[in-house]
Amino acid sequence: MFIRLPTKTIPILFYNSMIRYPIFLLLPLFLITLEAKSPNPCSNQKDKAEQKECFQKQYQTADKELNEVYKNVRKSLSDPDKEELKKVQRLWIGYRDGVCEGPMYSSDETGIETISCKADATKARTSYLQKVWIFGKFPKDGLGIYTDGFGGRLRLFRAKGKSDRFQLNVVRGPTAHLGEMDGDWTPNPEGKWTWSSPQNCKAEDPECCILKFQTFDTRIEVEEVACSGFHGARAYFDGDYRYEFK
Repeated sequence: MFIRLPTKTIPILFYNSMIRYPIFLLLPLFLITLEAKSPNPCSNQKDKAEQKECFQKQYQTADKELNEVYKNVRKSLSDPDKEELKKVQRLWIGYRDGVCEGPMYSSDETGIETISCKADATKARTSYLQKVWIFGKFPKDGLGIYTDGFGGRLRLFRAKGKSDRFQLNVVRGPTAHLGEMDGDWTPNPEGKWTWSSPQNCKAEDPECCILKFQTFDTRIEVEEVACSGFHGARAYFDGDYRYEFK
C-alpha cells in the first residue's frame, strides 16, 4: 500500500521496456510536477485563517474561470461531443474531490491543503479544456501529446533512427499511485496496436504487461490487459487519451 510520507515524498513505480522488473523510487512530489510553479502568494500569509481565506478566493476564481471556459467550449461542439464532455466533466469533479479530500491532503486540520489542491486542480482542468477540447490542426503522423484529463499522459514521438515510440505516464487516485511504460509504436492501417513486454508474453504471467491501443481521429483508447505488477495498486493505464492541440 502506498502512503503519504511526512515530507510529501511519494513512491513512484517506474518500468522501462528494456528492464524486466519494475523499480520503486522515492521522489519528492515537486520532482514529478510537469511545470515549474512559482511560490503561491497565499503561503506568505502569517496567519492560518488569512491563508485559508486567500486560498479559498483563489479556488473560487479558478472555479468561475473553469465554468466560463466549459460553457464556451461546449458552444463549439457537436451534440454528441457536448454530451461526452458533460459526462467526463462530471466524472472529473468527483475525481478532483476524491483526490483533494483524500489522505494526501486531509491530514491538514486547517483544510488549507485541500482548498489549495482544488484550486490547482481546477486551474489545470481549465488548461486541459483549452488544449484538448478546442480543436486545431492535427498532425498527419499523429505524433504529439495525448491526455485523458485524469492524470494520464500519452506521448507519441519519433526516436533516433526514425522509429516511432510511445511513453505512457499515469498519476492516479487520492494517494497518487503512479506508473510508466514505454515501447514501440507501430499501429496497423485500422489504427490498432497491441504491445507487450516481454514480447508475446501471456496475460496470466505476473511479469507480463499487455496494452491495446485503438486510434480514433484525434484520440486514442488504451486498454490494459495485464499490467497490474507495473504500477501502483490504484493506478491504471486504461483511458480515453485526447490530443493536445496547444
